[in-house]
Amino acid sequence: MHKFSLVENALDSLEHAIEHINAMSTASSVGAYKRVILDLSHVAELLFKERLRRIHPAFVLADVDKYPSTTAYTVTAADALKRLQKIGEIEFTETDQSALKTIREKRNEIEHYEFSINEAEAKLIIGNVLSFLFRFSNDELDLDWAYRRLNDPEWTRLNQYAEFYEAQRAYVLETIEGAIPTMECPVCRNDTFDIEGEMCLLCGHSEPVSSCKSCQADYLDSQVEVEEAGLCPKCEWEDSYAASHFEKY
Repeated sequence: MHKFSLVENALDSLEHAIEHINAMSTASSVGAYKRVILDLSHVAELLFKERLRRIHPAFVLADVDKYPSTTAYTVTAADALKRLQKIGEIEFTETDQSALKTIREKRNEIEHYEFSINEAEAKLIIGNVLSFLFRFSNDELDLDWAYRRLNDPEWTRLNQYAEFYEAQRAYVLETIEGAIPTMECPVCRNDTFDIEGEMCLLCGHSEPVSSCKSCQADYLDSQVEVEEAGLCPKCEWEDSYAASHFEKY
């Protein structure tokens, strides 16, 4: 018998959601959105409980006085969010809270009543919640999900999900502003290529970063025509221009 931890349980639901999202690239349906919303809502609830557990296991229970009972009811997602704000002093943006509230309400509709949602609304909710989950798992739980998003082929396909991509792009640009030296990524054309890490923090593209032997500027090998020359695009062009006009001699 295999026992899932809170994190393992959350990861299983996230992988299930990603499978459905990837499948929707060919055919979307209300049923598919329903399953993704249920899965992502479950992921958020479990991650909140794991964060509370790391503060103290009693906070996972609805009635903390019943700790260490293994049969007592656990805290709801809404109450877990409140406890994280008050006890854990964790800040959630208005966008995060709005997306979490909406997906929680939609989950309740699915489980207890009639369910209706249009495609635009579903994509926006799913995109914002996904972006939040990657941030929260990294910042609050030190999980490697954000790294896997950049390297796992199944997970990188999330970048094709426009609403998620835009939410993630806004977050990455805000995070790296003034804190991480970057350059334009040759693949996604955003100023999100981490020069020191040699990887785009948005689309996951990676390649070596070189230093120009002439002006010492950083550049990517894919940006130049002759890698062996050791020159950045600007110096390479100037060198080529000088050679063609005999100015080097």
